[in-house]
Amino acid sequence: MKQLAINTFLIILLLTLNTIAQSPIRIGGSFNVIFPSGDYTQLAKSGVGGTFESDYAFTPEFSIIFSSSYSDLTSKIPQIGIDGKAVDFSIKTFDALLGGRYNINYSLFALAKTGVSYLKLHANIYDAPSSSNDNVSSDYEPYFTIGFGGGYKYNLAKEKSDFELSAIYNYVSGDIINFNTFLLKASLMVYL
Repeated sequence: MKQLAINTFLIILLLTLNTIAQSPIRIGGSFNVIFPSGDYTQLAKSGVGGTFESDYAFTPEFSIIFSSSYSDLTSKIPQIGIDGKAVDFSIKTFDALLGGRYNINYSLFALAKTGVSYLKLHANIYDAPSSSNDNVSSDYEPYFTIGFGGGYKYNLAKEKSDFELSAIYNYVSGDIINFNTFLLKASLMVYL
């Protein structure tokens, strides 16, 4: 019941903001290809993920962005065998970022985001001769994140939907190493 009330409030808030806004609110999702950089390349290979995004335009040039993403990167930690079981590792991340976007012209844009990234090491343990498996994971650990990037927007239907291609470099401050990534995104955004 509490969740229903919160969701109803958020929908009403979004619709109210949309009626008073100079420009529309957009929501959407993206498919991401993630490449580790710097020290992170010693631990992880490239991976894939997805992002939920929303933005609110204050002017035609500037908007505020919220994004939440999930990714799964293959680990460079080699597969190991223990007592007839094989163990594969991967690194899973969840991000919550807030930032700004500047539209250079109708198609090109630049953006900056900051927030928190949660990372965890995940182990898939399975019996070597069969397909049964167990999963073991560390807890998600939070790390400060800041990202910069840019992209290209193509309007699919006037004031209805946009397709975007963007590239973002994320600096993720770690305890021992930094978990920096370079992200390529293909997004579909819908106007509310």
